[in-house]
Amino acid sequence: MPYKVKFLPAAQVDLRKAKKWYSDKSSELAEAFKTEVNKEIDYIAEYPQHYQCKYKEFRQSLVTRFPYAIFYLFEKEKERVIVFGVLHSRRSPEIVRKRVNK
Repeated sequence: MPYKVKFLPAAQVDLRKAKKWYSDKSSELAEAFKTEVNKEIDYIAEYPQHYQCKYKEFRQSLVTRFPYAIFYLFEKEKERVIVFGVLHSRRSPEIVRKRVNK
């Protein structure tokens, strides 16, 4: 049974910016990015504990074919996954860690 996935507003902004960047390069590339991110989100919803904790209970999943990481928390008792950020892998994870503390 897949868990509910909730995106924080900041994570939605991250995703929009990344999609825009790829769509400026090529519509096919933007569509491929969207597909790979959606596949990874679906996988996380199905198997949220697959990825190890990187910071406290914070987990990180890498997007196939693209240099992006999805940062999330798994709340088993609430049966949900909260996505805190979708960042380029060269960006500091501190960005997302600060979102956790808010």
